[in-house]
Amino acid sequence: MKKNILLLAALFFCSNAFSQYTYYAAAKAGLSMREQPNANAKVLEKIAYGEKLLTVADNDPQAAIATEGFAGYWWKVKYNNKTGYVVNSYVLPLAPPKAGIKTLPDYFAQVSVKNGSPLIIKKSDAALNEMGEATLTKQLYKNGMEWHKAQGYEFGSDLYMLPDFTIEQCFLLVRLIGQYSGLISDKDAFPSKNTTVKNDGGEKITEIEREKYDSKPGPVKKIKITSTQGALTEFEIFMLDTQAVIFWSSGV
Repeated sequence: MKKNILLLAALFFCSNAFSQYTYYAAAKAGLSMREQPNANAKVLEKIAYGEKLLTVADNDPQAAIATEGFAGYWWKVKYNNKTGYVVNSYVLPLAPPKAGIKTLPDYFAQVSVKNGSPLIIKKSDAALNEMGEATLTKQLYKNGMEWHKAQGYEFGSDLYMLPDFTIEQCFLLVRLIGQYSGLISDKDAFPSKNTTVKNDGGEKITEIEREKYDSKPGPVKKIKITSTQGALTEFEIFMLDTQAVIFWSSGV
């Protein structure tokens, strides 16, 4: 059942340009809209960062294109009364972060509003940690996003849930914001294989988990990055049914 849900979500992401949806250009240098689904085709428009574009119903098969590790497609779109093609690896379902947005909570506040007060859960138990207390704060937003923050003795974590986002879009969002630049920099390509990079005082390990269709590797379903420089830091992006999850934790 779970595999079927993931498959449907993947098919939706690959094919949802056949219907009309609003997206936002998320390429800092501008998103090229071309006359044909080809990187060498004439540029009709340079869609500025943050501008809206509308996908156009199209019965033609989508042409695949790989850029910066992203396995993307050419989408037929309408912008400024013109119709052309853009690479869907550089669009987001919500407005991209504005200048000055440096954290995911700040981004959540940009694109939505809080749905009521945060739920705060405190546990006091000497067995939990030396201080004997841990706090979990949950905040729901009106567009369905959620932010869970856990804090204990020498340990903390943040979990973000983003409906309608994909793993690739979350990676792009994190890259744009720069909150976890030590794990994902603004120049990093979308990871496609396991890697280990040595650094001062530790290492950064990237692990990729893929779907399997008929025993063949499919799309990436989870990215996990572990850093052992100083504290032990873990970072994950994965799909939970129809919403994406970004998780960060750090502790000693």
